[in-house]
Formats: sequence, structure tokens, C-alpha cells
Amino acid sequence: MKSITKSKTKTHKQKVKSHKKNKHISKTKYRTKLRSESQDKLKKPEAPLTDYLTHKSNYIAVRFIFECGIKLGLKHITICSAAVYFHKFYKHVDETTYDNYSIASATLYLASKVQDETIRLRDLINVCYHTLHRDAAPLRLAEDYWNFRDSIVHAEMLIMRFVKFDTTVDHPHNYFLHYVQTLRPVFYSKHGKDIIVFKKAYDFLHDFYHSSDILQFKAQHIAIACIELAIKVYGIPSQIIDYSIQPWYQALVEDLDKDTLWNVMAAIMDTYDLELTTN
Repeated sequence: MKSITKSKTKTHKQKVKSHKKNKHISKTKYRTKLRSESQDKLKKPEAPLTDYLTHKSNYIAVRFIFECGIKLGLKHITICSAAVYFHKFYKHVDETTYDNYSIASATLYLASKVQDETIRLRDLINVCYHTLHRDAAPLRLAEDYWNFRDSIVHAEMLIMRFVKFDTTVDHPHNYFLHYVQTLRPVFYSKHGKDIIVFKKAYDFLHDFYHSSDILQFKAQHIAIACIELAIKVYGIPSQIIDYSIQPWYQALVEDLDKDTLWNVMAAIMDTYDLELTTN
């Protein structure tokens, strides 16, 4: 009798244990389902793909540089170098004189060489062609391919002449990372607000490459202006930064005054007006 009672008790315990386990699994599944549903609701809608052939502005051409550079797996600094070469070229010529997408493709090819990130010309041609003609069939080694190839090669030589064979670019990124590491202890927050501010500042820096105004200012001033603009956007409290004593940026860059800083920030904000006028 005792053995029968023990076996029944053991069986009952196993049933209770399995029931609890199944209940825990069902709760976990339910929570996962709720989480995924909430994420789907919060997910941003995907931006429509740009039809580059309907736009001929330099702003959209720089967007084309960024899209093709990302598809080719190029580093961000390489893509930004291509954008700078593009702006330097159109500083000397009229916007309608040359096909800006051929020039944009050539700047990517040139920047990849300068940054020691060489890509195959055929890969560049395929990516650029299918970014312009999204629904087109694969480009064969025929007349269209060789024409596109020749246009990129000739455009690259033309760009080199206009930039006077000076391919060095002083990017704000180098200073930006240094300033962020210096300022992060000041803005440190347990809630990660410091990361949000610096991420927004980097977004401003990224977007500013779409404007030719980036050639007018020093790299250090641009890096500071992006951070200062992000601080003003998120409204960092005055007890953290006391501008009456000394602006924080003058401890990092001595030759940057208030007027110059506001001019750079105004140029960054004007970049977003370019997007409105081209769409």
C-alpha cells in the first residue's frame, strides 16, 4: 500500500511540475507576442526609394553617393570623402554642365582609391546602374556597360583636374569623436540621454555632407556646431552648462566665437530646406 501511495504522490508531483512548466512557457509566449506586437506598432514606416532619374539636383546626387556607398560596403569616411569631391567639383562648374550621377559614381571610385578601400569597377558600375534603374535587367557586357564605364573613368580624370590633384580631406569626424569622449562625463546620464544627444549630433554631421556649405567651414567648427545644435534640440539644462562663465566649446577650440558657431549651425539647418525644395 505504501509503495502505491508513493507512486501516486510522485505521479501527482510530476503532473503539477509539468503543468507549472507549461504555464510558464505559455506566459513567456504571450509576453513575447505582446512585445512583438508593440514593436510592430512602434516600427517606423520604411521611406520610399528615391527615383533618381526624376531628380537632377546635387542634393539628391549626394544621396545617391551615400546609397551606393552603403550598398558597396564602403566605410562612412570613404563615402563622405566622395561627397566632398563632388561638392569641390561643382564649385567650379555649372550644375547642368555634366551628368551629376556620372560624377557621383566617379567620386565614389576616386574616394575608394584614396582611402585604400579599392573596389572593382564592375561592382561599382552594377550598383550605380541598378540604383538608377531599379527595375532594369542585369547589365550585360554590351554597349550600355562600356559607355557607363567610360563615363566613370573620364569623369574621374576630370575631377582630379578640378581638385588640382589634391585629394586630402580634413573630416570633422576625427575631432567629433575626440570632443564626444571629452564631453561625455559632463553629460553622463543613467538613462542614456548622453548617447541620444551625441547620436543626434552625428546625424547632423552626416546630413551636412549633403550641402556644399560644408566646404566653407573648418572641420573643428563643424564638429562643435553639430554637438551644440544637438544640445539645443534636447534642451540640456543650464545647470550643466553655464554659458555666462565660458562657453564649453572654447575650452576645446579657441578660435571659435559665438557668431561663427551660429553661422555653422544655420548652415546645417538650411540643409534640411534643400530636401524640401528638391522633393
